[in-house]
Amino acid sequence: MSEASQLQSLHPASWLFGIAGLLKQMLMPLVAVLILGHKDAQWVLWALPAMLALTLRSVLRARAFRYEVTGGELLVREGVLDRSLRHIPLARIQNITQRRIFLHRIFGVTELHLESAAGGKPEAVMKVLSLAAAAQLEALLRGAVNPIETTGTSSVTHEPQLLFAMPMREVLLLGLTSNRGKLMLAAMFGAVMPNQTLRTTLLQWSERPLTALSRVFRADLESQGWLHLAALSLSLLLLGLLMLQVLSAAMALIKFHNFRLEQQGERLLSSSGLSTQTRAAVRLPRLQRWELSSSWLQRRLGRCQLSVTVAGQHDSPDKAEKFARFSELAPLATPAQAQALLRLCLPQLDWQALAWRPLGDASLRRRLLGQARWLLPLWALGMAANLALGAPLPWLAALSLSALLLGAAVLHARAWVGFAAYALSGDLMLYRSGVFTQRWIIVSGPKLQSLRLYSSGLDRYFGLRHLQANTHGGLGGSGLQRALDIPCLPAGEAELLRAALWRGLLQTP
Repeated sequence: MSEASQLQSLHPASWLFGIAGLLKQMLMPLVAVLILGHKDAQWVLWALPAMLALTLRSVLRARAFRYEVTGGELLVREGVLDRSLRHIPLARIQNITQRRIFLHRIFGVTELHLESAAGGKPEAVMKVLSLAAAAQLEALLRGAVNPIETTGTSSVTHEPQLLFAMPMREVLLLGLTSNRGKLMLAAMFGAVMPNQTLRTTLLQWSERPLTALSRVFRADLESQGWLHLAALSLSLLLLGLLMLQVLSAAMALIKFHNFRLEQQGERLLSSSGLSTQTRAAVRLPRLQRWELSSSWLQRRLGRCQLSVTVAGQHDSPDKAEKFARFSELAPLATPAQAQALLRLCLPQLDWQALAWRPLGDASLRRRLLGQARWLLPLWALGMAANLALGAPLPWLAALSLSALLLGAAVLHARAWVGFAAYALSGDLMLYRSGVFTQRWIIVSGPKLQSLRLYSSGLDRYFGLRHLQANTHGGLGGSGLQRALDIPCLPAGEAELLRAALWRGLLQTP
């Protein structure tokens, strides 16, 4: 048996990373005790035996983990008391992802995730391997020549070719032109709200400025200082948006620092990250859904984003798994760069020759009535609140504001209907929509898993249908969000389109 196929173990420092994972889970309670001065800290003494037991378990599991590549399969042996031996055919391994946090880089190790076409959890997670062992295993899994046995002969694999890279300026521009700050803010609130001590501290810190602001707002309403009220509201709004964009830029820098997209044969490799570095790979045939998007500000700057969905890549609750997913071809690029990447993935797509077809004639009325379902209750609630407070806002001003909101809703609906359209290009289905943020969805007909015609009561009143499609795993795998959802299609046209897509789906081997 060659050295490459002998029984291999994890890096000797693997148990340290197991302990680090346990400490990470205990981080918030420790902060509450050590920094915020929690009164009842006796639970720490009671938790010590459990922590020691979990540490011992982590050490034993790391020492018991073994893997072996032999006979066209990967054997993974793990467990201390309950032992398991997993046989994973090498041909079934589709995605290989490396993940390196700051601690990994200090020890010169990496974490390897192996995924199959079945999706869901990875087939194997190796925490942790040395860089040399990970490179050797990755080469074996991809059918390359064993680096140890290569003496003077060239490797059968080609050097990766750089397709796209993002300099620091583009990474910061991505943060400033996207809404990633909202995600970070939501995560911060999610971490603070469940903890009573942190929640109380936040409320105490924000009580004084909120009280002062409410006093100023009430004084402006009573004295009818509309100009000062409008200027103050606009200033607060701009300050909030600025803080969100700063958070967004920080989040983009953490995730997409030194982003590189490379091609090696039929494989695409992406690498990025500041504190946590990830390196993901996927075969081109595994791509099944493309999304080209551009916000209003990005269009003014001549930029767009191109993301993809990989077959079998289900949503995972594990944040580390989500962080390491292959999901971005170009986080921020020029339209020419995005088109070049699309031509690489979809040679049959001729973007300039696409014949875009608009939605049904009743789309505008359907859109307006759909918006009215939630706009009217909010408008009625606002009018009732104004009446209950003794009409601090004059009725003429309230009616004028209502007319402005109604006009904005009509203009938004007209802009949405004017841009929304779909197109067919061979076995590709394309759909575009949006007003401020515009999106182009591309799905491959042979990769579709199911088709569905849906209609609400309001849709049936106008004779319209939704054409919905799911792909294999990935987006839409849970049914909460479809890979493709084209609304406001005339019933007959939707049925003909579904039948055409279904015939192509049945002809797929």
